[in-house]
Amino acid sequence: MPPIGTELDALVLRTIQEAYLAGNVRKTKDCVEDMARDGLFEADVEKVITEATTIEKAMPATSQKASSPQNTHYVINGTSTRDIEVYCKVCSNYHPSTNEFLGWKLTSFENK
Repeated sequence: MPPIGTELDALVLRTIQEAYLAGNVRKTKDCVEDMARDGLFEADVEKVITEATTIEKAMPATSQKASSPQNTHYVINGTSTRDIEVYCKVCSNYHPSTNEFLGWKLTSFENK
């Protein structure tokens, strides 16, 4: 996947990093299951998100559970604390009726 390719790359990444450091990125059940399956821990999530220098726009969130068509998945690649290549998928979360930004969700975190 190519980087987002706009001047917004750095802004989106910085916004996600700041939200993570403030404790405002919620993990989904799927993400927790990914981490347990692959033996990944919060220290791994922190390392990947805080050390990231690039971000990729993966796709709009089109699942039945997506609350708003504005929700978008972003991929951050990195290495775990044990130097294993991993990636996380972070999704923007907007209110389905008001389109108000609600926050960020970590929807997947696993080995490549």
